[in-house]
Amino acid sequence: MSTKRKMIVPVLVLVIIIGVTGVIVWQRFRQPEKAIAGSISVIDDVGRNVTITEYPPKRIVSLAPSCTEILFALGLGDKVVGVDEFSDYPSEVQERVRAGNLTVVGSFGAAFNVEKIMSLQPDLILATGGIQHLIGIIEELEGLGLVVVTLYPIKLEGVLGDISLVGKITGEGDKAEALVADMEERIQEITGKTQNVPKPRVYIEYFFDGGYWSYGSESFTNELIFMAGGVNVFAGFAGRYLSTSTEEVLKANPEIIIIAKGSMADACGLSPEVIRERPGWNETHAVQNDHIYQINEDIISREGPRIVEGLEELAKIIHPELFEKETGVGLRSLGKQQPFKLQEGGIRHSYLLGARLDLTMQVCISAVDAPREFS
Repeated sequence: MSTKRKMIVPVLVLVIIIGVTGVIVWQRFRQPEKAIAGSISVIDDVGRNVTITEYPPKRIVSLAPSCTEILFALGLGDKVVGVDEFSDYPSEVQERVRAGNLTVVGSFGAAFNVEKIMSLQPDLILATGGIQHLIGIIEELEGLGLVVVTLYPIKLEGVLGDISLVGKITGEGDKAEALVADMEERIQEITGKTQNVPKPRVYIEYFFDGGYWSYGSESFTNELIFMAGGVNVFAGFAGRYLSTSTEEVLKANPEIIIIAKGSMADACGLSPEVIRERPGWNETHAVQNDHIYQINEDIISREGPRIVEGLEELAKIIHPELFEKETGVGLRSLGKQQPFKLQEGGIRHSYLLGARLDLTMQVCISAVDAPREFS
């Protein structure tokens, strides 16, 4: 055998070994993450170190609509055994409730049936901050030996982080990362279109009770308005939520008014007609130009996967010209009162009003940073 052939043989063997090793390594690290039974510890959104002893959890209770939406988006619906009464998305949630194979454990912002939660024997409970911390339900459940992870994100980035966190603690990390990647791509697509456009003044209202309730600088909605190419007229007000007045709205002179359509808006009869008929509001550019719109409140206030849908819808309202090539027609040219349909079940009792009536917690209405329901 020639010297050249003697050299080729070991080289070929080396190449084969490297190739086989590479395949093994690729399969090891590229396969979907498998949840290994045991326990896992994480830090939740309020800084608590929580250990989930039954990992991955097989029985999960959700105490907030946003938590429920994250769980179902990750394909964990079959592990959810209990929800709060305002969890209504996806439609499967209420279908299962009506069928009797999903238990309602209480009201998001008022009272939970602790005995019913205990009877479900959950391995994991997902809760939210704000009013649930205020009423002490998280501490009560912890005191009974139940595992509670609190999701209370700050800004849109926090929502993405919470989806990843839920994926991690449920053994669905790969699904969570895929969902987050899709959301990030959609966010970038919108912000890429709106970053260099003029920023009209936008006012969003979700409730009135003598004052007009809107969103402050620390709300998700404030961030969404900016990313959608607008400026929240109350971006200079601290807190997530605020009660304003006709004088302040006229001073801000919004160019676009949007009604966040949901149970609270329905409870007080908020509509485009009501906006137009308010004394003095015809002085605003929005009313003069008939730029009054409606949007599903859930998609701009629930801290879950649909928050990106809210961003997309806001961008189409604020800058319809950016989407005319995609649809062939701008949103504003379709008429000023955009149709809005409540999900099956009609008008629902609001969490905030429920908290006020059930707990006599007027602070939830009067505080500038009032705890809100759509979390």
